[in-house]
Amino acid sequence: MGTKTTFVCDCCFREADNNLGWARVHINGASGDKQLMPDDNRDLCEICWSPLQTLMKKVHEEARGKRNPPRGG
Repeated sequence: MGTKTTFVCDCCFREADNNLGWARVHINGASGDKQLMPDDNRDLCEICWSPLQTLMKKVHEEARGKRNPPRGG
């Protein structure tokens, strides 16, 4: 009989029997040219990952809009 794997969210510490819907997020500890904290990888459950994913999408869309302004013609 195999051992059972338990996944633990690094944000809310929720435990689950599988990691369906979870995300492995790489956190870069650098800001500008300074390394402020160590780089880290975090496992986030779907509850913690979902709002972060929505926020990241919004930030990326705003940045894309600044890089590619609409052309008036």
